[in-house]
Amino acid sequence: MENKDITGNGFNKILKMMSLNGFAMSFVAIFVPVYLFNLGYSFQMVMTWMMIHHATLLLSAFVAVKVSNKIGLVHSLHVRFGLLLTYFLLLLFGLKEINILFYIIPILSGAEAAFYWIPLNILFVRNTKEENMGKSMSKFFVIPKALSMAGPLIGAFIAIHYGFNILFALAMFLLFFTFLPILSLKSEKTNFIFSKEKFKEIWQKNKQYFVPEIIDNLAEDAMALWIIFIFLQLASTLEVGIIGTITSIASLFFTLTIGKLTDKWDKHKLIKIGAFLVSIVWFINFTIGEFFPNQYLFYIATIFATLSLKVFLVPYSSLMYNQARKDDAQFLVLREIPTVLGRLILFSIAILLHNHLSLIFLSVGIMFIYFWFLDTKKLNGVS
Repeated sequence: MENKDITGNGFNKILKMMSLNGFAMSFVAIFVPVYLFNLGYSFQMVMTWMMIHHATLLLSAFVAVKVSNKIGLVHSLHVRFGLLLTYFLLLLFGLKEINILFYIIPILSGAEAAFYWIPLNILFVRNTKEENMGKSMSKFFVIPKALSMAGPLIGAFIAIHYGFNILFALAMFLLFFTFLPILSLKSEKTNFIFSKEKFKEIWQKNKQYFVPEIIDNLAEDAMALWIIFIFLQLASTLEVGIIGTITSIASLFFTLTIGKLTDKWDKHKLIKIGAFLVSIVWFINFTIGEFFPNQYLFYIATIFATLSLKVFLVPYSSLMYNQARKDDAQFLVLREIPTVLGRLILFSIAILLHNHLSLIFLSVGIMFIYFWFLDTKKLNGVS
């Protein structure tokens, strides 16, 4: 499974592409829900948008692998850029005029996400070593944020003073430059096969990840709901930008430290510590959201939510990606099933509890107690 074309300097080019992509997307990604609210869409409709996005991501993950069989992993990333630019063009020029695009645009965003993350995840697994996975994992999380720490704050300033059209147009312009680092890379073809027999084989070897992957993604996407909740409470685009920048800065420096600790310490103990912190922090976030909504408490709560999630996520993801080596793309694509299921559950609950959104944060804290008692050594077949 060793990638002969994308190693050493070649993979560094992939990381540079991630940095430029993170920089461009940092201006806009966090503001898409805000933009939809400004267009008059309800909270329930925004959640529907996100559900369509993630459901499409799952289906498109299989398509992305099929496409990589024909044109290779790197050229699959080129397909992603075409989808992404189409997404922004319709968001910018079509959504205000054509209502049906509300259901089409998130399909495009889900497809572009699949054509970005599936090739990148495969390349990451193939070009890292098991003994350094914690450090590599932290870099994988951090690199897209390295150039983009101030992006959300700058994006908020542009949206407030010049409008969302200028903001999205700027992101489209910057995205053209993400091509540059990978233009010289060769794109090897792959030969990934999905069949009922292969599906059953991977399921038998990895079924222990099904529930953990569902719950893991509840905490990750609760952060997106937390930012939306803050916007609804404060009705401030600037506050969303500040929160986004705080999240980037906190995760940038802390994640690298956790990555080094993950390689030196017991990953399983770190997962337990991280899960405990995640639960406690979301209990606190529920209390703040329900009883003490205040912008400064929101800032502090966001920092601790980000840090606690990284304590859990880096060692947990290290275990998961090391497991992915055994089945390469097949594992990474099938992993999207519980991942997307977790997100659909979360957004469905959010629709039901839209008048009491803070209860979502309480439920995430409660569900993460699952990891307090999970024998994580069994995740990689260690008894």
